[in-house]
Amino acid sequence: METLDDFFQGEGEPQALYLRGHSANGGIGKSEPKKDVDIFRPGIRSDTADSETLKAPQPSRETLLGRCKSGVWFVFAWLLLGAIWELGAAQGWLNKRVLPPPSALLPYLATGNLAAGLGEGQTTLGGAIIDTLLRVSAGFLIGLFCALAAAVLIVTARPARLLFFPIVQTVAPIAPVAWIPLAISAAGIGSGAAVLIVVLTIFGSVTASAVAAFDAVPLEYIKVGRLLGAERTRLLWRVVLPAAAPSLMTVARMSFFGAWMAVLAGEMAGINSGLGALIMFGQQQFNMRLVMIGIVTIGLLGFLVDRLLLAFQKRLLWWENRAQKQGSRPWRKSFLIG
Repeated sequence: METLDDFFQGEGEPQALYLRGHSANGGIGKSEPKKDVDIFRPGIRSDTADSETLKAPQPSRETLLGRCKSGVWFVFAWLLLGAIWELGAAQGWLNKRVLPPPSALLPYLATGNLAAGLGEGQTTLGGAIIDTLLRVSAGFLIGLFCALAAAVLIVTARPARLLFFPIVQTVAPIAPVAWIPLAISAAGIGSGAAVLIVVLTIFGSVTASAVAAFDAVPLEYIKVGRLLGAERTRLLWRVVLPAAAPSLMTVARMSFFGAWMAVLAGEMAGINSGLGALIMFGQQQFNMRLVMIGIVTIGLLGFLVDRLLLAFQKRLLWWENRAQKQGSRPWRKSFLIG
């Protein structure tokens, strides 16, 4: 069975084939060399397509209306949860000391006195948010870059697949907390250790998922690229990466959640700053209002970053959104209630 690395090693289809067909005068001869054609946009030649043809479509009125409805439902869901939470605290179903209701959290949030810890180790909510976002961003980007580079090496070099890929598959299941002692020993207590924890946590899983995404590219795409005269590097950049891009973007979004949990675990376990440390300090001082505000902040920040990644994915892979709208998904309506 032919695999992706077979083609990059030159063991698959020949690198260039001459096509024969009928010439204009009815004879048979060699066809003209194919120009640079984008196989993902049939009928569009990249050397003649204008900017309007390749420009991403603008959001329609229906799309904007759908986004507004989603936002309204999002707010309504949280208001409903807050009302149930408040009712449970008022009726004595919930312990107010452990789970302070929104009526206690909002005034405390308005005071602005959101800090925990003593002396130089004191952490504020604003500073904790900045520290955590900087750490997770640095670790996430470094981890993604290293993982994608390793995945490209694995799918293009047979020795790397045989020797390096088994190690990646073994490292992928290791939990973030298992990396904390190693990261602190290697980088010390601070932001460097948190970034290293994120990189080590997502590297294995992202690499394995990226290899699976590359391997899932139909070999027919590779054959067509070879027929059009694409060389090794051009085949990778113009055929394999665009074909695997939807899966890679989904992998990136899912890996962010792993990175988010990894940096928080590191901050709770020994890195005395950031949102994770703020929650631990609040728990040690039995300031449960600060703990709950920290938990809600973690959830909201994770949600917002995921929405940003989703918006970037839709903008980058606009042809996928167009295909989904044209194809529709009628099965969804059959599962809806009411």
